Amino acid sequence: MRSTHIYQLSAKQALILGFLLSFICTSISLQASNPAANDSLVINKGEEEPAIESNRGWYSTSLYAEFGMPKINHNEAGLDYGKTFSYGGGFNLNFRFVKWLGLQVGAGLSFQNNNISMESYEAKFHAVDSEGDAYTQIITARDVKEEQTWLFLNIPLALSYYRELGKIELYGFGGVELRHALKADYNQNGTFGHQGYYEQWNILFDDLPALGFYTDRPMEVEAKMEADLLTLPFVGIGMFAPSQKGRFYLEARYYFKSNDPFADEKYPSLFPGPEHNQAIGTYKNPSVMNYGDVSFEGIKFVLGINF
Repeated sequence: MRSTHIYQLSAKQALILGFLLSFICTSISLQASNPAANDSLVINKGEEEPAIESNRGWYSTSLYAEFGMPKINHNEAGLDYGKTFSYGGGFNLNFRFVKWLGLQVGAGLSFQNNNISMESYEAKFHAVDSEGDAYTQIITARDVKEEQTWLFLNIPLALSYYRELGKIELYGFGGVELRHALKADYNQNGTFGHQGYYEQWNILFDDLPALGFYTDRPMEVEAKMEADLLTLPFVGIGMFAPSQKGRFYLEARYYFKSNDPFADEKYPSLFPGPEHNQAIGTYKNPSVMNYGDVSFEGIKFVLGINF
């Protein structure tokens, strides 16, 4: 089945955009650092002006802000995730083993809001009621909207390869990012049906709320999602540029598909309805994340200062 995407711009196109931005910045920096371009501005003062950038040691710290275009993959084709963006910030600790090789480890926070919709849905599956009798559950839904609010603690770990080019420094990197959901809430509303057909008696229960059966019932749920730790491998490119107090840097990252953070809690369908004749008064529909195969990926742009 086809996947549901969270934005229309493809990850490859966005990564190419990141490459182009880095190339433009590189060209500007090279032009500014070209001695021939600055001959007319050179004034002999009898001594050299101090360099903008001091010698770098084996360790440095970075502070950054980030902007992301995340993507959620879901194998239910009817779900529409619309467009979603994320933003946040954090810090990195940078260790340079040799001139051309280093390690980055850090921590940060990122906020993400998803607005999901579904026009209609229908499913059937076999179930057993509280008395052990087999029946067929008939699930219907229409005009469903689910808003998800995420706050992630991000811990990236990457190995970097550096290459100096005049006053700037280019680098490529790859690693893995761990994401722990500090907040994972959802608000879901729509019109739902949960009917039970008992084939042995040829009876359809469609309006017994006390036993968990209902038809075209408006429902709204506010609850929390229980997400496991996300693991996202990533690659990217970056560039350092000199400044008076440190070095500015720009990165573009591409995150490959993660594990399914809801793999341990899945239901046989979306909006599955009460189990074992649970009364409707105490029932809450689970999030759409608790059905099917789910994974996270996407792109992220980082702007920071290194000192």
